[in-house]
Amino acid sequence: MNLASLAVRNIKRSFSKYMMYFFALSFSVFTVHSFLALVFNERVMDKLTYSRSYQMLLIAFGIVIFVFVSFFLISSNVNFIKARKKEIAMYSLFGMTNAKIGRLLFTETLIIGTAALVAGICSGVFCSKLTAMILLNFTLAYFVGDIPFVVAPQAVWFTAVPFALVFMLMGAAGRRVIARVELVELFKGSKLPETNIRGSMFYLIASLALIGTGYYWATLKNPAKLVLLAIPILIVVIAGTFLFFWGGLPQVLGWLRKNRLRYFHGENLIALSIFGHRIRSIGSVMAVIAVMSAVGVTAIATGYTLYGSMEASTYDQLNFDLYFYGGREVHDEVHNVFAKHGIKIVDEYTVTRYQVKVVQIDPQQTVERVFRIYSESDYNRLIKVSRKSYEPVEVQPGQGLQAGQGVETKLLLAGLELTAVLRADMANAYFGTYHMLVLRDEDFARLIQDNLSEQLDEVTVIKYENPLRAHELNGELNQILKARASGYGMAYNHYTELMKVFGLVCFIGSFMSVVFILMTASLLYFKQITAAEEERHLYQMLRKIGLDARTEARVITKRLLPVFFLPLFVGIVHSIFAMKSADTMIFRYMLDVENTFLIVIRFSAVMYSIYALVYSVFYLITGHQYTSTVS
Repeated sequence: MNLASLAVRNIKRSFSKYMMYFFALSFSVFTVHSFLALVFNERVMDKLTYSRSYQMLLIAFGIVIFVFVSFFLISSNVNFIKARKKEIAMYSLFGMTNAKIGRLLFTETLIIGTAALVAGICSGVFCSKLTAMILLNFTLAYFVGDIPFVVAPQAVWFTAVPFALVFMLMGAAGRRVIARVELVELFKGSKLPETNIRGSMFYLIASLALIGTGYYWATLKNPAKLVLLAIPILIVVIAGTFLFFWGGLPQVLGWLRKNRLRYFHGENLIALSIFGHRIRSIGSVMAVIAVMSAVGVTAIATGYTLYGSMEASTYDQLNFDLYFYGGREVHDEVHNVFAKHGIKIVDEYTVTRYQVKVVQIDPQQTVERVFRIYSESDYNRLIKVSRKSYEPVEVQPGQGLQAGQGVETKLLLAGLELTAVLRADMANAYFGTYHMLVLRDEDFARLIQDNLSEQLDEVTVIKYENPLRAHELNGELNQILKARASGYGMAYNHYTELMKVFGLVCFIGSFMSVVFILMTASLLYFKQITAAEEERHLYQMLRKIGLDARTEARVITKRLLPVFFLPLFVGIVHSIFAMKSADTMIFRYMLDVENTFLIVIRFSAVMYSIYALVYSVFYLITGHQYTSTVS
């Protein structure tokens, strides 16, 4: 039997071990290819406003995923080989040299890698149209017509070559491991018992102190300080996480053992004993899973929060669904479009625009500016059409109201001397970059009657049903207003621009989260199935002394639960504090609400639940295979 045939036989025999590993590897290849296929799809890029920036962002995240997957694959391959020491020892006993064993393992790696590469690229090519449609829907960049099925040779080439090099490195690393191992060590490798590592109060306190310090820094309310502390926060939290799982967790297990009432209750004794027996080897893995889970859930939670909050953020830039400058003809055309699409106009108001030159006197300087002026009654009518809630204003004699914050200044306009009062709770009703001034109706009327102001055109403001969802209506309105109106603004246009940016972030975050889930799940799956083979004799002895199937199932459940869900829990807690930092630095400036963190947590909780649900599926798969192995 040649090496290739033996390698294929070994893969078939150990397919249950390789299943999750193969699936994770294939999906990683699929993800990288999908990103590159979008980059090289000219029709997709042409539909996106910032196509060059999008290309760079997709390539950057593709590289990040590739680098992460590469380190994971190389380290996982070494662990696979170490777990097969007994099998490798048998080959050596039958006369196979270490060099030949190394070539065998190298051949296995190439076969699995090639199969995963082909599966990933083929699925990426097959799903390229679907992936493009998902991206365009995330970014609201809809095609007029169908999206063609396109095979991008560049994407295939730039995916295949780097992954092929990684597989070569994996094979070389495997051969290096075998070359350094003696036959006696191979026979003992799978039988060397793990001793219960004693916990350390120092490690536990130190780990909690490091994590607590990172959490405290993450809750600071100063964005500038958070930016400077971003890297230190990562370092102390990651260091604390590893220290907790390696040294602090055994201390917690020691306390549980001292609680004889709980420790000797039912199957707890067996489950905790087996778990404690494995804590040295599994502790570091659990720490890695916790950190990776934190990154994964934070990525998807951030993307989803940004994506889900865009509707509220839209009206921070523009208070109205639609406004346009124009006469009666433009007004009638707009109404005809609404009637054509069956969209109801909820409210509208038309106001004549005026502007006046104002001498503004502040403590530092005196300047002449052009102000758009509105009467108190016009302004109060306008804000009723706004999508945001504003209180009506009441202008006092000798005052003029401005939107914004700052100190009061003196204004001289056409013989009027007023005090400019700036209010942060006023709408930006100036429809442009000019300064806005709201006057008492009497002052406004005098300026108009005495021809002391310059009359501009009319502004019509409209509130209508489903302004951000009526895609066909908004598309036609854009065409008409661009051609006929002297100027206009639509909330829909702001909304789509935001979605093009943050939709891509959510799209990338979703892919990254799936990759992280698969990688962490495959790592845990392999570790537990390998442990099950070594623990099979233990369960056989327990059955001989009366362990029934139902109790055995509960033992296995309690044996696997902390391995899977304790790192996930720690990762989610890390993510909550990471989202708190993101809220301080990003979200509070995007969401116009009192407590933005409640909005962030609401969106994040949805993603945490989905992430935990998917993780639970892999837990059930692992539990089923573990039970089959020990049985």
